[in-house]
Formats: sequence, C-alpha cells, structure tokens
Amino acid sequence: MFAQRTINLNSSFIRDILAVTQQPDMISFAGGLPDPDLFPVAALQQASTQMQQKLGNRLYQYSETPGLFPLRQHIAEQLTDTASHAEQIIVTTGSQQGLDLVVRCLVDPGDKVMVEAPTYLGALQVLRANQATLLSIPSDEQGPDLEALETLIKREPIRCFYTVTDFQNPTGASYSLERRKGLVALAERYNFWILEDAPYSALRYSGEVLPSLQSLLPERVIHFGSFSKIIAPALRLGWISAPREVIKVVEKLKQAADLHSSGYDQQLVLSFLQSGALAPHLEEIRRAYGERLDSMANALKHHLADQVRFTKPQGGMFIWATLTSNESTLELFRAAVAEGVAFVPGEAFYISGESDNSMRLNFSNSTATKIEEGVRRLAGLINNSRNRETTTPALAY
Repeated sequence: MFAQRTINLNSSFIRDILAVTQQPDMISFAGGLPDPDLFPVAALQQASTQMQQKLGNRLYQYSETPGLFPLRQHIAEQLTDTASHAEQIIVTTGSQQGLDLVVRCLVDPGDKVMVEAPTYLGALQVLRANQATLLSIPSDEQGPDLEALETLIKREPIRCFYTVTDFQNPTGASYSLERRKGLVALAERYNFWILEDAPYSALRYSGEVLPSLQSLLPERVIHFGSFSKIIAPALRLGWISAPREVIKVVEKLKQAADLHSSGYDQQLVLSFLQSGALAPHLEEIRRAYGERLDSMANALKHHLADQVRFTKPQGGMFIWATLTSNESTLELFRAAVAEGVAFVPGEAFYISGESDNSMRLNFSNSTATKIEEGVRRLAGLINNSRNRETTTPALAY
C-alpha cells in the first residue's frame, strides 16, 4: 500500500513517551528540552513590536527560499567560526529539516552512512527514512574510535559520517582537538562528507572552546545550527552552512518541501539578534544550566555512587549514565514512570539497540530540587532491584 521508503520508518521513542512525561507530578529527565521559564520572552516581545512597526503588512508576505538575506548574513558573520558568506547559508525549519534535506541531497538508497554508537535518535530516523545503510563505530569521551573508522571504511567506503561534536546527544561528550583533526583528515583521504550537527555548541559551561569540524575542512563538512536550544524551540528555525554547490541543490529540495521557513519567525529572530539580546540571554542560560548540571552530577554521586558510571560533560543538556549491573534500563524506565520519574533508555540511541544498561538524563528542564528528588527515586528503584537480586536464593540443579 505504501512507498518502499516507509518500510523501515520507526517512531521516535522520545516522542512516543512525551504524553507520559507531561503528566502532572512527573519529574522528566527524558526530553531534550530547554527550560521555558528561561525563554527570553520580554526580549522577543520587544523584537516583535519593533518588526511589526517596521514592516507592517509586508511582514505577512511570502519570503525567499534560502531565508532572509540579513538573517543569513548575521548567521554567517556571528554564529559560525568559519569564513562563510550568506550565500553558503540556508535557513531551515529546525535543524532536523536541514539534516533531512542534506541527506536527500547526498545519499542514495543503500549508500552507507557512518554514525557513532550511541548517536542522536532523530538522525537515525532521518537516515532510515532516506533508506541509507547504517554503520556504527564506538565512541568515548574524546570522540569516535578513528582506528576502527579507518579499518571499516577501507573495507566498506562510506558516503557520509554523521556526528555531534560538542556535547553529543545522548552522551554529552565532546571531541578532543586531536580527534577533530583526525576525523577531517580521514574525510579528505577517503572522500566522504561529514555532517556536523551543532545544536548545543553555544551551551558550554566549562573548558576550552574548540574549532568546529567545518572550520578545519570547509569543503567536506556540512554544518547544522539551531535556534531551538538557544532561543526557543517553537520558532522551529535552524540553518545549514555548506559549500555553495550543496546549498544550490538543497535550495531546490526545500522549494519542493515547503517553499520557505516561516518568514514571520525569521523576522522575529532577526529583530531579536539585531537588538543584541542573544549574548545576555546565553549568559543567563549557561549559568542556570551549568548549575543544574552540577546538581545532577552531585545527586548521582550521592545516591548512586556504586550503581552507575558517568562522565560529567562540559556543556549541553545531558548526562549519560551506565548501570554497573546488567539491568535493563527499559525495564527500569517502566518502573520509574510508575514512581513519577522518566528518562530515555540507552538502547534507543543505537542502530541495533546494543546497549540496554545505559540511560540519557536531561538536566536543563528541571530545577535543582526536582533533580535531587528524581535521582533519589531512581536510586530507590535501582537499590531495591539490587536487593532483590542478592536475596533471591540460588536454584539447585
């Protein structure tokens, strides 16, 4: 009945559980959500008034497919670390659409695309929807295993490598400078594209800012940015920064998809950026989210010191925690929801569900009090499970 491309479509586990996590009294570490109490509402209201006064009825007209030129110019000059131009930027309906358009531009059905294990669930959805053949390599706190990558691509050439280099979703890890340089060297040597997703790069709370992959190899790296985490998700605005030849084809695909992203929202974001409101807003959310990261790391150490392993990230929105036992976090998730706390089981972030004893914990959308209580509830469930295991008598055979 349906097209071939729909056969491998999977629903997002995170989207499927949002209804559950929105229940009253639920402490949710599940969604990758910024805190709505920290949205720059006053600055956006002021930006809205200014753009309405300036543009009048013109505000509601069709816009150009690649996006408003002044907005693309601002992104190129202020929000990238590459010597790019407005013509190398296209505004998209969230960076998720950007990834879909680029994959449609570059990847034919059956082409091999490499991801890290684990990796962003939304990227797996896009790649499967476009009928890519998925391969994965292990990754650690410093980035992907480059020896494993080279060994694999010598045997099976790949079309693209997808990655989140800064504060990865789900692990929170960031590439070291050595791994960044090593990856772009492999891309140049073996002629594959790097798809660099960077929705969290502005959310750094400690450590040194490192160059993007695109700045190291602009002719082979396509960079995706987003306003969802740094202004507000409901605006649904992101961007692609890429070589001009890629942008030209992506523009045609976007014309076919939606003509252009919301002109109203683009004007609003442009007015907000031109007002200078982004810098103080980023300072505020970095402070708040950094404190919440500290709260979650401290709570995990206090309540689950012997039961979980984790590395505290330098930014982003997530902590990746792995149980020291082999207990399934999917089973733990079901019990946790009944106790009023939610997270995302780790197997959702692997191409074949390899890890079943890890979990992604979001800290940005909970207060310190809720973080403490949520981790305490998880600790109670995990400790009770351990106690049942140790008190169950062994069976004689």
